[in-house]
Amino acid sequence: MKATKKATKYELTLKSLGRVFKSEGSTLAEALGKIKIGNGAKAMCVLTVKKGDQTRERIINGNYAHRLFSEVGPTMKEIAIKKVTELIGI
Repeated sequence: MKATKKATKYELTLKSLGRVFKSEGSTLAEALGKIKIGNGAKAMCVLTVKKGDQTRERIINGNYAHRLFSEVGPTMKEIAIKKVTELIGI
């Protein structure tokens, strides 16, 4: 019998103004897309990303938090996801 290799998921924790949001996904973009913040996110947030045994914690400024987790256009969201992916580096 062959052992199948299970893909490691991204586990996200976002802390913003005393609220905590969690999500997971097979890609970082998928996990980021699952977090929705009502009334937008315009404050700095602490984003913790865990994949397997790697963990990264970064501070996301208010502009990027708004672009990632609020209702904005797809182009703005794509640019923000690309920048945060580079920032996380997993």
